[in-house]
Order: sequence, then C-alpha cells, then structure tokens
Amino acid sequence: MKKILVPLGVSDNAVHTLKYALSLAQSSGAQLFVMDAFTPSFHNTYILNARDAVNRNNAKRLKELIASIDNGATEIQWVTYEGDLLQGIDALDKRVNLDMIVTGPMPNADDPTIFLGPTAGRVVKKTKLPVMVVPEETHFTPYKKALFAFKRGEVKGHRSLEPLRKLHEKYTFLLQLLLVKIPGQKREEQQIDHEVVELSNDLRTTENATVYQGVLEHFREFQPDLLVVFARERGFFEKLLTADVVYKKDFFTTVPLLVLKNRR
Repeated sequence: MKKILVPLGVSDNAVHTLKYALSLAQSSGAQLFVMDAFTPSFHNTYILNARDAVNRNNAKRLKELIASIDNGATEIQWVTYEGDLLQGIDALDKRVNLDMIVTGPMPNADDPTIFLGPTAGRVVKKTKLPVMVVPEETHFTPYKKALFAFKRGEVKGHRSLEPLRKLHEKYTFLLQLLLVKIPGQKREEQQIDHEVVELSNDLRTTENATVYQGVLEHFREFQPDLLVVFARERGFFEKLLTADVVYKKDFFTTVPLLVLKNRR
C-alpha cells in the first residue's frame, strides 16, 4: 500500500475520515493524497469572481482541516480539481497510480436511513479503484479479524486482491472466507480461486437470498473488525448502487468496509 486517496466533502465526519486514513497511511508507510473537487456552476462572465470566491473558500476549508490534525512525519499531498470528482480521481490515478480510496459514508444528515450517500456511492460504484468505507467516527486500530464475503470465488485480474493482500501482510489478521450460495447460482460460479484460499484461515459456506443476508448471519459470531466484499459487474453490491445511494435496510456495517474491484 503506497498511495491512498481521501476525497473530502462537506461532511461533518470529514475530519474523522482523514484521521483514519492518516493513521492507516502512517501504519503502512503509504503516501496520503487529499482531494477536493469543485464543479463550476457559474457560466456568466460577470460572476466569474463568485466562482473564484467558492474556490478560495474550498481551499481554505481544506487547508484548515488538514492543519487541524497531527500528521507526524507522513506527507499529505493536497489536490484540487475543478470539475467532477470522479474525473478528478481518474486523472490523479493516471498520474500517480493510486492503490486505494478511503472515504466516509457521507450520508444525508436529514435521512438517518441512508448508509452510503450519493457521493460515497458514486466513488464506490463508478471508480476502478478499491475503496475502504469508514463508518462515522471510527478510529483506526490494526485489524485482527476480517470477514471476506462473496457469492463467486473467481477473481479476474492480478491486482484485484492486492489491497487485501497488502493489509494481510502488514497486520497478519485472521481472514474468514464466507461463500454465500444464492438460489439459482451455477455450481461453477462457486469455485474459489487458489489466490483467495491461500490468504484465508477458514472457509464457510452458507445459503441465503443475498450476500448481505449471509453476512448478517455470520457477522455476530465471527465479530470481524474489517468486512471485505467484491463489487463485480452485475454483482450484489453493484445492484445496490444503481441509484448511487445505499439504504441501511439493504446494507450496513459498523466496521470498515473494503470494496475490492476486478483490476488487471
């Protein structure tokens, strides 16, 4: 884990997300990037100064946030992007080759039923990078037990498991695999690649309607401090994010959630 990005928004929990990412970067020796994207909404030339004022306010807020925490010896790279956040993330990834994104759930404060707000949902769903979602006000501690839940054991792309592999090498936590068999699933889809098995300490299977139901069934028993899932094309998590918002009734976790992607 060499380069971690934190996309910061206006969430009150932004400082907790940044502190968590900083602790993770310090522990793993990674470089930390902080991004604030500004989407211009002013088009008339006579109010261009208003756009500049918003840019200055965003920059000031971000600088104050970074200055409010003790970063120790870890370098924090501050990045601003005038345009869509996802385009900014893609541009930065092409330039520096990011390893992972760390974000808060950024829910709507007026709707307590939401787990992932639209911004966090877009980051999880529409970026090619693995994403760690850190629940609000969660403090970093080295991982001791992780639960990796999936319904298909096939892994495409040699970089797909890299974030999990690097974290496992660093913290040597117990990794419990949970294969969730769902109705109508083909037998060949249940075959598990050896790369996944080699990382794990144990494998369990369960039959449920969804991956999330399987997680709920085994979460309390195993009590992990890290939950791992795959965001595959047409997979369970992808279907959840069709509207870029995830409600707690559909998926919710009180521990950090690592969302892996197929990466070549």
